[in-house]
Amino acid sequence: MHEIEPYLKYIGPGLGALAFLILLVNSIAIAKGDQIITLERRWFGAQMPDGRTVALRNEVGVQARTLGPGFHLLIPFIYKTEKHRFVVVGTDQVGIITACTGASIPSGEFFAKPVECSLFQDGEAFLRNGGEKGPQVLILPPGEHRINPHLFTVAVQPAIIIADNQIGVVESVGGKPCAPGRIFASPVDCDNYQDGAAFLDGGGQKGPQIAILPPGKYRINTSLFRVDSRPVTVIPGGYIGLVTAMDGARIPDGRLLANKVDGHSNFEKGDAFIAAGGEKGRQLDVLMPGTYRINSALFEISEPVPWTNIGPDDVGIVIIQEGRPILDPTKIAADEVDLSVHNNFQNPSAFLAAGGQKGLQIPVLRSGNYSINPWFARLILQPMTEVKIGECGVVTSFVGVEGEDVSDAKVNAKIVKTGQKGIWDEPLGPGKHALNTKVCKVDIVPTTQILLNWADNESSAHKFDSNLNTITLRTSDAFNVAMDVSVIIHIAVSDAPKVVANLGSVSNMISQVLEPAISSHFRNAAQAVQALDLYTKRAELQEKAKLHLQDVLKSHHIESKDTMIADVVLPPELTRTVTDRQIAEQERKTYATQKQAQDERKVLENAKAQADMQKKVVESERGVEISKNLADAAIKAAEGEAKATELKADGTAKATKLNADADAEKERKTGIAKADVILAQGEATAKAYKLSVDAMGPVFGQLKIVEQIAANHIKLIPDVLISGGGSNGGSSNIESLMGLALIEKLTGKDANSLGGK
Repeated sequence: MHEIEPYLKYIGPGLGALAFLILLVNSIAIAKGDQIITLERRWFGAQMPDGRTVALRNEVGVQARTLGPGFHLLIPFIYKTEKHRFVVVGTDQVGIITACTGASIPSGEFFAKPVECSLFQDGEAFLRNGGEKGPQVLILPPGEHRINPHLFTVAVQPAIIIADNQIGVVESVGGKPCAPGRIFASPVDCDNYQDGAAFLDGGGQKGPQIAILPPGKYRINTSLFRVDSRPVTVIPGGYIGLVTAMDGARIPDGRLLANKVDGHSNFEKGDAFIAAGGEKGRQLDVLMPGTYRINSALFEISEPVPWTNIGPDDVGIVIIQEGRPILDPTKIAADEVDLSVHNNFQNPSAFLAAGGQKGLQIPVLRSGNYSINPWFARLILQPMTEVKIGECGVVTSFVGVEGEDVSDAKVNAKIVKTGQKGIWDEPLGPGKHALNTKVCKVDIVPTTQILLNWADNESSAHKFDSNLNTITLRTSDAFNVAMDVSVIIHIAVSDAPKVVANLGSVSNMISQVLEPAISSHFRNAAQAVQALDLYTKRAELQEKAKLHLQDVLKSHHIESKDTMIADVVLPPELTRTVTDRQIAEQERKTYATQKQAQDERKVLENAKAQADMQKKVVESERGVEISKNLADAAIKAAEGEAKATELKADGTAKATKLNADADAEKERKTGIAKADVILAQGEATAKAYKLSVDAMGPVFGQLKIVEQIAANHIKLIPDVLISGGGSNGGSSNIESLMGLALIEKLTGKDANSLGGK
């Protein structure tokens, strides 16, 4: 005991120091520069009210207050401390606060009402000022905040950024309900939804909002407002945008489109549209090419619709689908409103303000591009009415003022001045005309001469005679004869309206007047003639038809130029008989011609034979002359030979005649003809011999023997042999010379050449 006493004097002060040190450590709290200290009071305090989980300063429990950075001296063993970092909200961020405890949010509300609490950094102020448990309207801006995590949870979220080509469509989760019949909330001044408290305090309504967020950066409580980024509305060039409002007043009964309201700046100011009484549904106005910041939740924009293009050769017929109804049952089109009033139907509100009626419109749109709302007006494109050269157009108008009849008693229908209701007295000339063919009819009338053919499978280029066929006639001798007829008519320009007034059209004129007149006339005429007489009386029938048709058409203001019978087709049984008769007659003439030719041929052959014998006759005559010079005997022989030749020629001629006659009975007379020829030749030869004998005596026989020897080239004696006979030398020489001459005559050779051999 005594051994430890010296130490006891040191232990007492040490324990006291240790206890003091422990007490000091539990009494001091130090927070860094980016930290806060939360406290939990364990002893010696009041009990928290029911329903609250965070205590005030004098209450036991987790404290609402916090300690900031630095040195803090606390009552030891009363508080338990915990360190937390600051809540940091970046430049492009917001802090969304939810209170873990507090008063209850009133029924029907979704967000706690704002209270003064130094942006939630003074937890005790939040509770003392009646702060409510749940999502808070106010948000934390960028910066560092001393937020008690036991009292508040903080969700750091990015700020709302709307790009240049976007808009922000906003829907509020909290607020008052929208007015009955409304879908979109009424606008409230709330700094582009960045001041949620102002929104709620100003009576902001929950649901889709009318106002939009333009491009920019926004610190919005995304628990209170849902923001949908959407592209801006772009209408390209050459297009329009059709608009349908999803909210607004109700369209009155009987209307299809909403009335136009002003001040909404092409639907970009939805609040102005609603405030001006804009109606829900399809709108009259359209969006022209451009870029628009339109609340696409409030206004539904259609896909771009191309402008209405009308080509240079077309017109646009307009049918209006909105406006006053046409009450007059006699009218087929709306009362005309001048195009300049509504800018060619591009300003629907002006059209309606001028009292325009729905339905078919009288004016037409010419070539160009038009930004017409297709919900308001429907266009029908059709070609312009073309009148070609050589034609005129007769207009029958179904609209217009009732005019006086300017025609005479010979016209069946009413003809009026141009522009009035009825048939216009002035036809359209060649060219293209912008007419509304829904309110008028144009009959094209040829002003040149028209050729019409009553013939099967034959039609002119104008096609007016496409239904005309060959006329079938019944003649007096009960034959059916087909006749093709052509008619030329002419309609003067000034008479064209009268023709249309009487007959309706040129086609009607042909079918109702011309065709019956032509057919009946020729059928009546054919009953008085025989079928074959249609050929012989064709000109007479044609002339009568021409005069008849002129009288018929004159009463209809049409000039008949000519009527022609193009062709007459007889029945085959009749044409066969006529053909056979004609063939027989032609054969008879042919046979007569052939006989005459044969007779002439015989004469020709006779002359030819005589010509062929002429050479021998000449030779005989020359021989006779030589014979006369040489000797009487030679002369007589030549004459006899000539006569024999002549007789022979006569025989040949007779034979030729017999040959010609034998063409008819060739087989029977051929033998007889040959016999006659032989006989004739024999007789001729005999006569020739007799004459030669009479002329030359016995010398002729010797001469014929010599001829045969010469003809067969038989040499019985030397070529030259001259010898004298008798006592007279001179006489012998003469006889020798006579002999040489005779030899040359008979042989045809020169005596000198014979002598040389």
